[in-house]
Amino acid sequence: MKNIVLSLFFFTIVHSTSAIAMEVTFLNPGKEGERFWDMVTETMRAAAKDFGIDLEVLYAQRNRVKMVELGEQITSRVNPPEYLILVNEEQAAEKIFLKSRKRGIKTLMLLNDFLPEQRERIELARQGDSNLLGAITPDNYAAGRRMMQALYRCAKTNNANGPYHMLAVGGDQLTPVSIDRNKGAMSVVQQQADIILDRFLYANWNRQEASSLANSYLKWATKNGIKPSAIWAANDPIALGVKEALKANNMQAGSSVCLVGLNWSSQGISMVSSGEMLLTDGGHFLAGAWSMVLLHDYHLRNRNKNGSLPGQVSFQMQSIDNNNIDAYIENLGDENWDKIDFRGFSLEPSQSYGEYDFSLRNVISQIKPH
Repeated sequence: MKNIVLSLFFFTIVHSTSAIAMEVTFLNPGKEGERFWDMVTETMRAAAKDFGIDLEVLYAQRNRVKMVELGEQITSRVNPPEYLILVNEEQAAEKIFLKSRKRGIKTLMLLNDFLPEQRERIELARQGDSNLLGAITPDNYAAGRRMMQALYRCAKTNNANGPYHMLAVGGDQLTPVSIDRNKGAMSVVQQQADIILDRFLYANWNRQEASSLANSYLKWATKNGIKPSAIWAANDPIALGVKEALKANNMQAGSSVCLVGLNWSSQGISMVSSGEMLLTDGGHFLAGAWSMVLLHDYHLRNRNKNGSLPGQVSFQMQSIDNNNIDAYIENLGDENWDKIDFRGFSLEPSQSYGEYDFSLRNVISQIKPH
């Protein structure tokens, strides 16, 4: 019995030392209660718990002025966090990073990296220091392209003969992820001569604004004898707004007009399941968890005198459609991220940062047994 107790005591000590003491602050640009940004926070907290990371999350409430103010408060603390996670929402993170650099706070960009012109200015200001660890970003260009390709296939299935009139409703024209997502969609439009993109409008990521914009477009199309084939929505809330507008104009999302979204939100999953939407692309909210994995690995390597910077770590997003929706719902439909063992994504010391496997397949494989 004594040996068993000693063995359990030894295991507890060894297991507990696998957690590395580190303080991280995440400046979330979204609104608290806004599902996507809450999911980013939830996955980040679940992973932080697995690694024993002391995590603080502050919300900027989708207000760039408030975001900069919070950044100034964080960087002005007597005891600032060791690590700061920033999102370059509406290109507002540059000023915060420059202040974090002065305090020696190591900073990781998440989801929205600095634009090339910002990076050039920052590189000049940094003078070669290593405070900017890098960025972990999803491939939004590929996602936007994948979504538009799905719409094109759907339009051709519904009507073998073009042209195909389409509407695109983007998020905004400033945020890097939005710019890349829009470019991906436009790359398909430019390649297919039988696609006529009637409008590319911007809803500021807002469901009500998307509904109003789509409603105006649909009335214009009806007045001009145009039958829309498909609508590209930059995310699921925008797609929900489009769906409302279609219903108000006696059209049906999914049957008369092809529709796509992005976020893997519960509403998006439901619309795919009901056939109202072809797919919801995404999985990028898991970047919250991936930032914890990356910072844990960097911190451990740096402590062991192997402090090479992560640099640019890009991961693929993925579509949830009729082919994989059942597997997603069965395994992750409850949105209980605590059941995923995020330690399983950590790299071996010999691996490079480019070897992370953040695929949906690997996420499902890391679900803890009941």
